[in-house]
Amino acid sequence: GPTPQVAKGTHVLVPLGESSPTGWRAEPEGAGPEGAVPAGGHALWVELRAPPDAPVGRYRLAVKTRTAVGEYAAPFEHELVLLFNPWCPEDSVYMEKTSELSEYVLNDCGRIFYGTEDQIAERSWNYGQVNPG
Repeated sequence: GPTPQVAKGTHVLVPLGESSPTGWRAEPEGAGPEGAVPAGGHALWVELRAPPDAPVGRYRLAVKTRTAVGEYAAPFEHELVLLFNPWCPEDSVYMEKTSELSEYVLNDCGRIFYGTEDQIAERSWNYGQVNPG
């Protein structure tokens, strides 16, 4: 929301290499893909992990850096959308069978249904979930 608060659980601070009280984690990831760091630049790749019971929704991610000199807001803010993780046994949508994952999660095309309660139609649909853009 517009006014996130730690006390209400709508603002979470996640220190690098530690867990937040709500279960979010941020872990360093080494150097990252080759060529991803601009010449002469510095980068730190971070893996952000949400707890299995994190609410589905849109999140705003902001990165702050801290040095011995002080704290700085990095020029990095990004929106991410958290949906679900059917590969995680602790998530309520966990799917143990690979066949179910292939059918319901990984399939790139399928059928959609539309219309009204009394008049339903269907058509093929390309989900495009593995294509950029």
